[in-house]
Parts: sequence; structure tokens; C-alpha cells
Amino acid sequence: MNNKVCVSILAGGLASRMGGGIKTFKKFNNKTIFERIFSKLKNQTNNIIINTNEDSALFSKYNTLIVKDLFSNRVGPLGGLHASLHWINSKKNIDWLISVPADTPFLPDNLVEQLFKATIDKKHKIVLAKSNGKTHPIIGIWHSSLLSSLENDINLGTRKILRWAENYSMGYVEFSNNQYDYFFNINYKEDILKAEEIENKQVEII
Repeated sequence: MNNKVCVSILAGGLASRMGGGIKTFKKFNNKTIFERIFSKLKNQTNNIIINTNEDSALFSKYNTLIVKDLFSNRVGPLGGLHASLHWINSKKNIDWLISVPADTPFLPDNLVEQLFKATIDKKHKIVLAKSNGKTHPIIGIWHSSLLSSLENDINLGTRKILRWAENYSMGYVEFSNNQYDYFFNINYKEDILKAEEIENKQVEII
């Protein structure tokens, strides 16, 4: 278990395309998306924080620190990344932040290990996850020293993670398997049905 990094679950997304509510609390097979994500990550690190601007009590059963955005205006995932980097900068023993969105229920079991491993050579301050050749900007590892640069770019109007990250030399880690996309994310009601199908097939394989 890796305790040298902190993982932030970015749980700011509302389910506007699914009829309202907080997306990460949507259920399939009697279990919420968030519960699956938290369980996966808890097996990989003890350092987990939750970035959300919603009612903190909704996450109270997870007994995990809640970090709210510091920008008063909603700036999307960049706001969550900024708040999380700001928090780890207050910790002397954590230099790296891993960010994951709160709508990807099938994260790989070795996500933390592989992303951190890719930073060992110190060539990159940013390493992003890929699956099937596609880059996932919200899923990556970020060095704590990036905070001031990110804050500056947000103040200048940047709202896309990649647009800011491309200022740096980035590394990538490919996560792929033959059954499903590790980073399949849920946006629509139809995606809930697809997620059920993916999970049911996993059970059949086991």
C-alpha cells in the first residue's frame, strides 16, 4: 500500500444529464458509484481526500477529509485539482497528488502504484492515465509544486485541464484489458445499464 501520495476523488459533478442529484451516488446492482471507487482506492492507499462543494454530511460515513474548492466561481475539475494541490502543500510528507473523477466505477487495482512508479525517474511533474490509446486528463498524478502555475492559469481564464497541463512535459501510463475500459465513466441513464452489464460479466468470469 502506497502512503507517499494522496488521492483526491473529485466529486463535484451533478447528474444533470441523468435527471438531477449527485451523480456519484447513483446506484447499479444496489451499490453506489462512489462506494465502488472509494473501496478500490482504499485498497491502494490510506491517503484519500474528497473534493466536493456539496453537503459534507453526504460523505460522512467514509470518515475522510472533505476539501472544498477555493475559487468561489465554479471552474470545473480544475477547481477540484487546485483545492487538492493546495491541501497537500500543507503536508510535509506528501509531494504527489493523484486525481480521479467520481463517475468511474471500474478503476484498476494498481492505479496508484503504476502512476507513482511513472514519476520515479523525475522526468515529469504530470503523468496521465490512458486506456485504449485515449488520454484521461482528470486521471493522473501531479507534483505539489504545480500549485502556483495552476492557480495562475485559472485566474487567466483556463478551464480545461489539458490546456494547462500541456505547459509541461507529460508522461503517460496505459491501462487496458480485453473485457472493458477501466475508465468507463457514467454520464447518462444508458451508462448505468452499460455499467451493470460490465459488472455482471466480471462476476461471470470469476
